[in-house]
Amino acid sequence: MNAKIKRVVISAIPIIAFFALWEFGARFAPKGSLKPPTSVIPATLSALFSKKERLGYQTLVSMGRIGAGFGLAAAVGNTLGFLLGTYFKRLERWLLPFFRVCEKLNPFALIPIFMIFFGIDTKEKVALVFWVCLWPILTTTQEAAKSVDVSLVRAARSMGANRFKVFRSVIFPFVLPSVFTGLKLGARVAFFMIVAAETYGSSSGLGWYYMRKNALYNLNLLYGSVLYITLLAILLNYVFTRLEKRFLTWKTAAFR
Repeated sequence: MNAKIKRVVISAIPIIAFFALWEFGARFAPKGSLKPPTSVIPATLSALFSKKERLGYQTLVSMGRIGAGFGLAAAVGNTLGFLLGTYFKRLERWLLPFFRVCEKLNPFALIPIFMIFFGIDTKEKVALVFWVCLWPILTTTQEAAKSVDVSLVRAARSMGANRFKVFRSVIFPFVLPSVFTGLKLGARVAFFMIVAAETYGSSSGLGWYYMRKNALYNLNLLYGSVLYITLLAILLNYVFTRLEKRFLTWKTAAFR
């Protein structure tokens, strides 16, 4: 058997076992407590393309909020991380305790506070996503920039490289893997944060959709929402992993 096919088959075994146990367990669970996947999956797929359920539309709403908050956090976090980890190290030492406190704050506890400042609309959701994404992105980039080999920087400067060339040829390639690590961590927390934020005073999005199905006690779409959100998170992580491998491979080839 081809090695790649073998890996796929081995990886699929736990997934098949999970759905088999779910199907088997649903038949013996108390009535009205658990729906089998053979009922949940078709209902969810139908809701995804249904004009009445509009699960697809709610997905686009949530992804738009994630994209705005995450994109802003990536721009701010990576820029600050590079600057504080290289050219403004004294300022970084002063700000580090403040960053550590902000990083440790429970984002779920901050939801009501963000609602007071930004209102109960898209701005609040985007601000929450920005907040939770900023710290892993900023921290990973900042720590990587601080650990750049000083001898490489000195060697580049001795050959006449200015600050921009040092950044482009030495610092940026060195920090790039950590940038992707921070982006992956940020995207992961962003996805679950937006779902949590949309369960509070929202009228759209995946979190709102889940709470609505819970209120209506629609078990098929209640369990389907959980499964669907989980699959979206896995897909998002897979996309970032593929981008990371492809981009870093390109950078490696460019600097040979």
